[in-house]
Amino acid sequence: MSLLSYLDQFRKALDKFEIFGLTEFVDFHQELRPGKLAIVNVKVVFINSTIFYIKAYINARYKIDILSYAFQYQKKDGQLIFRYDNAEHKPSLPSKEHKYMSNGSIIEASIPDIFDLVDEVIEHL
Repeated sequence: MSLLSYLDQFRKALDKFEIFGLTEFVDFHQELRPGKLAIVNVKVVFINSTIFYIKAYINARYKIDILSYAFQYQKKDGQLIFRYDNAEHKPSLPSKEHKYMSNGSIIEASIPDIFDLVDEVIEHL
């Protein structure tokens, strides 16, 4: 899959929020870089005032590879509902890919498919 096709799929997944009438505001920003690289930043504000942030750095030179990512869903006041990321931590976590839960726990979790991620957010709405 090409980088542009992947980014198109990404947008289509996020369109589900608007199709269901769940959004107040959607800001989708993509920056294409030389070498088949892209940065994606998304902010979605929902009708219940919760906010969903996406940050992803993508390398599509040989295949789609999301080098770094953070997918955070939170309440208006910043209280976390959930967050997936692959950021390095000190002290190290047992898994590079992990999910923060609203109760403060951190569990091992692979990067979710964007369509599954959208469905997970919708379950919380």
